[in-house]
Amino acid sequence: CTPENRVVAHVVAASNNVGSNNYQSAKVLEKKLMQSYKWLKKYKKVSSLSQEDENDNDEYATMDLQTRLECPDWAWPGLNEAFPTQQELELQLTSLLQPPPLDLRVNTLKCTTRDEMLQSLQSSGFPHAKSTPWSPLGIRLDRRVPLETIPGLLQGKLEPQDEGSQLVASLLNARPGETVADYCAGTGGKTLAIAAQMQNRGRLYSLDVDADRLERGRGRCAKAGVDNVQRQVVQADMTRKDKWCKRRNRTFDRVLVDAPCSGVGSWRRKPDARRTWGGGGGGGRPGTKEDKGTERLKELLPLQQHILRRAARLVKPGGRLVYVTCSLLPAENEHQVHEFLKSEEGEASGWRLDVPSPVEFAVPFEAGDGKFLRLTPARHGTDGFFAAVLRRERGGMD
Repeated sequence: CTPENRVVAHVVAASNNVGSNNYQSAKVLEKKLMQSYKWLKKYKKVSSLSQEDENDNDEYATMDLQTRLECPDWAWPGLNEAFPTQQELELQLTSLLQPPPLDLRVNTLKCTTRDEMLQSLQSSGFPHAKSTPWSPLGIRLDRRVPLETIPGLLQGKLEPQDEGSQLVASLLNARPGETVADYCAGTGGKTLAIAAQMQNRGRLYSLDVDADRLERGRGRCAKAGVDNVQRQVVQADMTRKDKWCKRRNRTFDRVLVDAPCSGVGSWRRKPDARRTWGGGGGGGRPGTKEDKGTERLKELLPLQQHILRRAARLVKPGGRLVYVTCSLLPAENEHQVHEFLKSEEGEASGWRLDVPSPVEFAVPFEAGDGKFLRLTPARHGTDGFFAAVLRRERGGMD
């Protein structure tokens, strides 16, 4: 009996039972089809293991490591630098192939505690909702669901935000009454988290080169009950000065720089970016006309350094700057920070790394001999993120 014949037999048998009670007949047919479905799933699994998978496994075994891990050429050298042993490299890149969970951040402007929201979710059809392991405000769902079905989300009590994003935003440790900037804010996901840190008190500036992105954040702020945010478009051209920023140099207590990057750390959330960010195909082989990812990365690095320096000028002496990317490539991360610290501007202003204590921030800084934070799906269960915390000691150059 072939799988096809078995399904047909079930349908015919169910059809022969059709009588005057259409509802009952439909239920019989549904039951028979479900039995067939379960049997077919089992058959397919056993069949594929015994036939197709044998060939697939042989083909998989002959692939080189880079191909097996689905890593484009432009990212391969940097990831080898970040994870120097094959065991660690394979572990980290395999984790980027897995689908992410759905993380939520509790909005403390509208909800008192995480436990309150957790109990609400668990009693409203999400029994497996649980606290995130690192972020004190995070809740994790074991599967992705339509956002409108999540209790409290449309009311602004919850905000979809990966635990890693929650953590790097919390590094700013913004306080009520301070003057704070979210540089490269986009639509304002981290802006909302910072506003909650500030308890809606103080001045919070959402800065970006794209006015449309900033405007889309307005509705998110309203839903979250955030009313201390001011939006400002900043100069995108690296060759031109930004008058708004220049007038406000050395006036901010804290600045978060969420720099544009390759997005390697978000591959599990955006798997197509492995190819599309590099210009299509498989990312191209070095030395070919299709190797656009390497070219694009080279163009991006000066922009990141420019943004870091411009944002750093905003910080007053004694203030804090947090540099963040959702990349795992050292060229976009620790190399950028070291270049800034060694620059004339960095030295003149007395910038230094300022690793938070375990009391202030629970996740260990393990990258760069304990100087930087690197979050990964394999190590922390989050998207991939990099963060460096810097402190300005003196005035220096503008």
